[in-house]
Amino acid sequence: MIKNKLFWDKWNKNHIKKHQVTVKEVEEAYKNKIFEIGSYLGRKIIFGKTKNNRLLTIVISFAKQQEPYVVSARDTSKKERKVIYEKTKTNKTI
Repeated sequence: MIKNKLFWDKWNKNHIKKHQVTVKEVEEAYKNKIFEIGSYLGRKIIFGKTKNNRLLTIVISFAKQQEPYVVSARDTSKKERKVIYEKTKTNKTI
């Protein structure tokens, strides 16, 4: 289940800035999730779209807090875009 409020601190704000992504874009993409997959250490990988149709890959963790903590956020890679296309093509409910 996705919670609406993301947990931000100085570290993750600076980290996403290195990927030229803003907090606002991450929050938009998080709310406009296309789909999610599980990852190691109980993390989730969220694929979402901003209002400007920018596709982002967001890695979140629930390890130390209840709110989703943004570990990383970046533009979705070509390989990931292919996965998104295949998922949405085969399952229209995603």
